[in-house]
Amino acid sequence: MDAKEEVFRIVGLMVEGQATQDEIEQLTDLLKSDQSLVDIYTQYMCLHSQLTWDTAHTQHSLPETEVPAEVREVAVTVARRDTQRPLRAAVAAAVVACAAVLLAIPFLVPGDEGNEVADNDRVTPVDNRPEVQPQQPENDDTDLTPIRPIQVTENTNRQNDPRHSTEVVENHPREPRLKDGFTDAEVIASINRLLHKSWEENELTPAPVASDSEFIRRATLTIAGRIPTLQESRKYLSSKSPRRKTELLNDLLASTARADHLATIWTNLLVGRTERRGVNRESLFDFLADSFEDNTAWIDITGDLITATGRNDENGATNFLLAHLNNEATPATAVTARLFLGEQISCVQCHDHPFTKGIRQEDYWALNAFFKDTVREVVREPRQQGRYMTCRLVDRQQVERITHFEARNGEQRAVLPRYDNVTLPASDQESRRRRLASLLARDSNTKISRSMVNRMWAHFFGYGFTPAVDDMGPHADVSHPELLDLLTEAFAKSDYDLQRLSLWIVSSEAWQLSGASTGDRDVPEHGELPLFSRVYPRRMSPEQVYESVRVAIRSSSGQSLSYDSGGLQHRREWVGQFAQNYDTDENDESVNFEGTISQALVMMNGVEVESAIQMATKAVLTEVSPAPAKALETVALAILSREPTSAEEKAFRRHQMVLARQMPGPQVFPRAVEDMMWAYLNSSEFVLVQ
Repeated sequence: MDAKEEVFRIVGLMVEGQATQDEIEQLTDLLKSDQSLVDIYTQYMCLHSQLTWDTAHTQHSLPETEVPAEVREVAVTVARRDTQRPLRAAVAAAVVACAAVLLAIPFLVPGDEGNEVADNDRVTPVDNRPEVQPQQPENDDTDLTPIRPIQVTENTNRQNDPRHSTEVVENHPREPRLKDGFTDAEVIASINRLLHKSWEENELTPAPVASDSEFIRRATLTIAGRIPTLQESRKYLSSKSPRRKTELLNDLLASTARADHLATIWTNLLVGRTERRGVNRESLFDFLADSFEDNTAWIDITGDLITATGRNDENGATNFLLAHLNNEATPATAVTARLFLGEQISCVQCHDHPFTKGIRQEDYWALNAFFKDTVREVVREPRQQGRYMTCRLVDRQQVERITHFEARNGEQRAVLPRYDNVTLPASDQESRRRRLASLLARDSNTKISRSMVNRMWAHFFGYGFTPAVDDMGPHADVSHPELLDLLTEAFAKSDYDLQRLSLWIVSSEAWQLSGASTGDRDVPEHGELPLFSRVYPRRMSPEQVYESVRVAIRSSSGQSLSYDSGGLQHRREWVGQFAQNYDTDENDESVNFEGTISQALVMMNGVEVESAIQMATKAVLTEVSPAPAKALETVALAILSREPTSAEEKAFRRHQMVLARQMPGPQVFPRAVEDMMWAYLNSSEFVLVQ
């Protein structure tokens, strides 16, 4: 029996619930060995699910699906046989189709993780804040503050009946890699050492150090969410100070733009870009911006989001769960696991993970049980003010304290809230969400820390340590496990200090490197694990494009960057045009944004943008008079944070000559400058973070 026939045989048994564990493991090995078998497997299961549903639950004829005939023949046979037990067949088909998607993940090219989180070194009052020493951490003269290690208290109380007691299984933590009171310089040196080790093992030469133009643009886009202004670029590029990188990063970290950028990222992650009924985005944004501005510990921000109660216009943190309480809080369960624990568990809602031991259906519903008492109430007021419906998030203890779910074989099962081997008793009167936050804070595996480290690293470098930044289960490949473990421990021991975590990353030698390709040895965009021998280019998010267009035009025309009345609302509405809600179990969204500036400018009210560019052109010409040859230099600096290349200067002169033949007169040069501004804005270089 060849490999293809063996796949058909085992999958048929799986659909009927008759496959043994050995056969499932055999199937896993087969699929890992040949990508074509994965394609056949996925086609088979998708078709089988469709056929089973149509045949068992409707009177429709079998669809003409575009799959190989041999796949269709086997799937049709099994689906028709399964109509004798329609419910079981439909469930089995859905289970295995979901498994097909999970199995295919390692073969997919990782997506753009542009919307990730950034932050940097601890910001106390500006005069006393520590300074970043990116190039030579061993000589770091940063004003380091003592680190308060987390105290983990273990409860060893055990009783037999989980319905009336708290069950705790003792955990055995790893040997610590860092001593209490470690310094930032020690962490940075460890990052450099581990990455150098990886480069040597892979016989890889890292990219050269980024130019000043590349670095200021990358740092400003990553930390502040926009390109640098014309004035910021001039100041940085003209500086001869050996500490200019330190000064740049500290200025960015002390800016309100940093907290606002983080708040924008996490508002999108927590509630999406589309408007949701009963969700006050402005209130959530304000809560997050204040928290990031104050450098609140990430574990505390997470706890606030999970335990929040009250009105959505008074307590912004309530809006996270208010957005995800539909469908018996299954979205709240899946999104909590994905964003805070780095685990994709939505597929185990109806079955154990078929290829990874330890990820069970029971665990999904045990996490869901923490949200069993949480409900949303609409606040009835004489006059509703503003765009948002006012709601209140409350805990209302249910009479039935057990959560029931249906196993794959149709058996009804019951579960109590459980996390990290701790089961809450049914008689427990304390808020279940508060208990969950407490368990997360003392998690023996520090998943909150591990997940955030991966997200932050991906934000700065373009890729995380795992192929999918929010799928870090035991099945996921890790590019640098030792480095991930080190940073996970350091972040937890720093009391989840986001600014320190960012400081360690941006101070590493790797983050000083160019985004230039190092050949074919480090290309995660082709599906390989990253080696971080460069900072990988990625497209701006829609919000970064919007802000960068504003900055380019306004700074070159000498206008203020502050928003006018309704400015932020205009940005939200503009970005919302690209988002679509899928109404899935995770309240998923897609963002259809190609990143082209022509697309962006048209939707940003093209007439107004054109008028603004004409104003910017006039300002540029006034500034460079009586030396108009400097105009192109000013435009390039304002939009791309660099001087024009010789090729661009030649193109500019040729364009002037063409315009002079077409429209002789004093308007030739202003028109040429305006056209070059449009050309720079529409360039692929403008929309990249690299």
